[in-house]
Amino acid sequence: MRKARPHPGTGAFQTDPKRGGEPRPPDVAKANIPTDLLRTFIAICELGSFTKAAHLFGLTQPAVSAHMRRLESIIGADLIEKSLAGVTLTECGHEILRHARRMLSINDQIVSSGGLQPHPQVVRLGVPNLYAPSKLAVILRECGSAVGPSRLQVRCDHSSNLVRSIQSGYLDIAYVLGDQDEMDGALASWPDDLVWVRAPDFTLQPGAPIPLVSSPNLVYADRVAMRVLEKSNRRYEIVFTAFDTQARRSAAAAGMGYIPIPRAAAPPALVIETPGVLPDLPQVTMGIIAREDLDTASLEPLISTFAAVLKSKT
Repeated sequence: MRKARPHPGTGAFQTDPKRGGEPRPPDVAKANIPTDLLRTFIAICELGSFTKAAHLFGLTQPAVSAHMRRLESIIGADLIEKSLAGVTLTECGHEILRHARRMLSINDQIVSSGGLQPHPQVVRLGVPNLYAPSKLAVILRECGSAVGPSRLQVRCDHSSNLVRSIQSGYLDIAYVLGDQDEMDGALASWPDDLVWVRAPDFTLQPGAPIPLVSSPNLVYADRVAMRVLEKSNRRYEIVFTAFDTQARRSAAAAGMGYIPIPRAAAPPALVIETPGVLPDLPQVTMGIIAREDLDTASLEPLISTFAAVLKSKT
C-alpha cells in the first residue's frame, strides 16, 4: 500500500530549465488546500464513516471519496485506511487531523469576524437528543430571539458527538452531559440526578436480570448505569437497542425495560423507579461548552438564554 505520493512544486520555489534556471512559483493547486476538503476529512474521522459524512454535508458518497482522493493527492500521502470496522487514520492522517482542526478554527474565526462578511453571522448550536422532545421548540424560540442579527443553526446528537463537533469546529456552542472533570472550562455547568425510568405498568420480576433499553454505541448514561449494576453485582441484559432516542423511549413505554436518564429529561410517558428497587445512580454534570477561539463575550445574551431555557423545569 502506498504511504506517500512524492510530487514536485509544493513548498519551496523550484528551478525552471525553460527560464534559464530561474525560480518558478510552486503549483498553486498543490500549495493550497481548500477548506471543504479539510471539513470532509474531519467529518469522516469524527463520524467514522464516509456515508455519514456525506449525509452531514448533503453530498453523495462518491463525492466524499473524491474529496479524500484530492486531499491525499495534494498532501502526497494516504490519510485514511478503510476496513469493515470503519475507518482508521494512518500515522500521517493523525498529524494532518491535528493541523486541519486548527486551520478550520482560524478560518471560521476570520470569516465570523465583524465587518468581514456581508451576511449575518451563523451561530451553530448543539443539543443532546434526550432534550429535543421537551426543549427544542423553546430553544428555537428563545435563543432565536437572543442571537440578534445572527442566524441560528441547531444540531441534535449524542453528547459525545457534540463534544467532538465542538472540538473539530462544526459547532460553536453545545449543551452536553458528562462527569464533572469533563466539564472543566465549561461556560456554565450544573448537576442533575441520573434516574431509572420505566413504563408505569412495568414490574421487575424477582431474581430476573434487569432489562435495559440502550443505544448500540452506549451513550454516557448507559455506560454509567452498567458500571453501577456491575459494581452492585446485579445481573442485567440489554433487551432493546436503537440509535434513535424516540425509539428507545417507545420501547421503554411498551414495558421492555429501564432507561437511565437525567431527571430533567424524563419523559411524561415514563415514571421514575421507586428508590431501593435498583441501585442508586450518581449525579451527572450538565454543561454548556464552546469551541476554541469563539468570541463568547459578544454571544453572552444567547449563552445566558440558552442556559436559562435548559435549567427551566418547563
